[in-house]
Amino acid sequence: MADLKEEALNSSHDFYDLLGIAPSSQESEIRRAYRKTALKYHPDKVGDDQAALDKFHLLSIAYEVLSDQDVRQLYDNARRAREEKKERDAAYEGRRRALKEELERRESAGVAGFKRKREEAQEEEAFQRELKRLAADGARRRKEREEMLRREAEDEQNREQREDAEKAEVSDTPATPAPVNEDSVPSEMHRTCKLRWLPSTSITTSDLESRFQRFGKIQDVVISPKPKKIKVDGEKHRKEYMTALIIFENIVAASMAVREGSRLVKEDTDRADWGVFEGIDWASGKEPEGLPKPPASNGSSTSKEKAAYNRWLFTKGLEKTALTLKGKPSFGSFKKKPE
Repeated sequence: MADLKEEALNSSHDFYDLLGIAPSSQESEIRRAYRKTALKYHPDKVGDDQAALDKFHLLSIAYEVLSDQDVRQLYDNARRAREEKKERDAAYEGRRRALKEELERRESAGVAGFKRKREEAQEEEAFQRELKRLAADGARRRKEREEMLRREAEDEQNREQREDAEKAEVSDTPATPAPVNEDSVPSEMHRTCKLRWLPSTSITTSDLESRFQRFGKIQDVVISPKPKKIKVDGEKHRKEYMTALIIFENIVAASMAVREGSRLVKEDTDRADWGVFEGIDWASGKEPEGLPKPPASNGSSTSKEKAAYNRWLFTKGLEKTALTLKGKPSFGSFKKKPE
């Protein structure tokens, strides 16, 4: 009896399944199933087949356990506990596997996010380096211009002195070189405008040169290699834009580009032409000081305003700058990127 209880409590076999019956089977059903199954594995029938002999021995134990109500109750309790444990283990394994997969997913997403942020930082650094290069190049050009003006002033002074010597005229006030006004040679940043547009619109350097050369001669065009997230006034979240810098050869052209370009953007409500741009502004973020308002392109300015503006241009050496917008370039080369 003790051995049967030991088998009932510790056996890993499903005696019901072994006999091919349900756990709710009655004693008569158990007896009938045992006799039917045991005949297949009886020693007189299987001979020396050890596997069949072991199966017959196990069938005998199953029958004895299930035939005794007390022992069967012990077996049923132990069997139920084993099944519940198996279900708990399966559920735990499922949760563990899900947690593992979620952890791996987060780790992968973290690596991808870090890589993306690093690439964006590298692109931003490259863009800032290009800005610094342009600024340094502008400073060099300004210095060269100042040096040229200084030499011209010295040459003019020497020429006047030679003429005075030839005419034997004595001047109470010796000629002095004209001071170089730093504003007469605007910095590169003061000649640069920035613009942005949605990445869905494909715009090239040639497109921008063709469009903006109507305002004046262009020195250089720089387009960001990839979209940048920009916080725009009035918007709650940062938004991706393509950006570009257009460096003009003089400050007047840059001023015309910012003022007239912004006006054309506002007027193009259908976004079929200039409306593709989200904004045109000074690269420095504000208009250079001392810059007069140019005459309106629609001809509404007075002759006095035009004369005053032309005098300012003359003092800057820009008397040949065109004040009218000629031609109407097309945005035919601006293509919408496929969604």
